[in-house]
Amino acid sequence: MINILLPTDFSENSWNAMVYGVNFFYGQQVHFHISHILDEDGEDKAYSHKNALDELQAFLTRLRKLANPKFHKFSFSIQETSFISGLKKIIEDGKIHLIIMGTLGASLDQQSLVGKNTTAVISRIKCPILVVPEEAKYKKPQNIAFPTDFYVTYKARILRGLKFISNCHQSKLKVLYYAKKTEELTTSQKSNRDFLKEQLSDTHHGFYYSVKDSLEDAMQLFVKSKDVQLIMMMGKNLNYFDQLLFYPVSKAPKYFKKIPFFVLHE
Repeated sequence: MINILLPTDFSENSWNAMVYGVNFFYGQQVHFHISHILDEDGEDKAYSHKNALDELQAFLTRLRKLANPKFHKFSFSIQETSFISGLKKIIEDGKIHLIIMGTLGASLDQQSLVGKNTTAVISRIKCPILVVPEEAKYKKPQNIAFPTDFYVTYKARILRGLKFISNCHQSKLKVLYYAKKTEELTTSQKSNRDFLKEQLSDTHHGFYYSVKDSLEDAMQLFVKSKDVQLIMMMGKNLNYFDQLLFYPVSKAPKYFKKIPFFVLHE
């Protein structure tokens, strides 16, 4: 059984992420752990705890109506601690395999496309995370993009994640190498690319190359031309993806508000 953590602040964005997760794993044996983390320095904790409990139960009631009763199990908890500390404890105690959360929180006056809590999880917690943008609606992922620069080695956990998510819906995994100019791959890049090809031999996949001025332009064209429903990336490559993940809201490409992305960690 897969243990999936659904952190929530009771915003519509977090609800949307829950709905997406339940639909994505509709045919999988999953234990969904729904959790709300109260600020340990917050005032009137008893009242806040009661409100949080009511909200959690309401969310759970709604979610059960969408879930697969044959495969899905639910539990919920309230933590009174800092956000990251709370998540780490839940991940350890619940043997969590995956976190699913939205890009935005209840406060929408942020400057970057990815909110501060989601950014903290991506950068500080070494657990795979599926991030669901505010406008994303579940659609069977027939095509999954995996942008990479071939500079990193692909460890066993990364490969298992790639294959598992691709095979959940028999999706086509499309590996995209991006460069600003046409240039020969280094010996190390060629070796990593060839290893990846070999490891994906039992998964429906293809390799693609793009030469564009910017990674975001390359991704925008690729998502549209290849009808991509999900983007997967490596946490180890976060410097490479800074320009994608932490884009200013006002300048973000439209697809970034509609296409979920999955960050894999070693």
